[in-house]
Amino acid sequence: MIRAVAVAGLLLAAAPPGQAAPSNQRLVLTGLAMAPPTYLLGVSLHEGSHALAALLVGAEVDALHVFPPGRDPRANAFRFGWTYVRGLRTSGDKIAFYLAPKIADAALLGGFAALVFTRAWPTNRYGELALTVFATGLWVDFSKDLVIFAARNDVVKLFGLWDLTGGRQLPARLLYAVAAAGLGWIVVRGYQQTFDRPPAAGLSDAPPALALVQLAF
Repeated sequence: MIRAVAVAGLLLAAAPPGQAAPSNQRLVLTGLAMAPPTYLLGVSLHEGSHALAALLVGAEVDALHVFPPGRDPRANAFRFGWTYVRGLRTSGDKIAFYLAPKIADAALLGGFAALVFTRAWPTNRYGELALTVFATGLWVDFSKDLVIFAARNDVVKLFGLWDLTGGRQLPARLLYAVAAAGLGWIVVRGYQQTFDRPPAAGLSDAPPALALVQLAF
């Protein structure tokens, strides 16, 4: 991941001045090309945060799988990634483990919001697009559990630890939906910044660097 970010920075810095700004159609196509590496980064972040939380509470990581997606041999079900640990001794340890990806998503989306609503937002349209596509992946990871009720789901397990079963989950799920809606609005603002605001005159736009950064993974 660090290598990918470094390559992206070098490519953006080396962009020749005066290059024409990309059209919205080209941005859409580039965004689609960014989806595979963004997916891999998102799965790595999700499973890696589980693993990090486990290590922080003194547990041991038995398995960490982020690519390729496939059938989890322990759950006997298709999954995009999985993490298995042992040594989660208390309810607090388990809550930290299951909650870790949501905390990571919310924290990074908070950083994204700081860019969207301040002058720190990049002027390069490909840079704007890369940030917004990444933020979209974070939001999907944060929000998807609203409509998942499988027993192996992280949020369902959290509710079980909090003794929230059946209809008692409703207030918690409503609060979760409000949080997801608020974070989603931030992502929408990112797309508005990228597509609705015309690029400033005289600013250059680098080639779609993230497409080349795929080589760094």
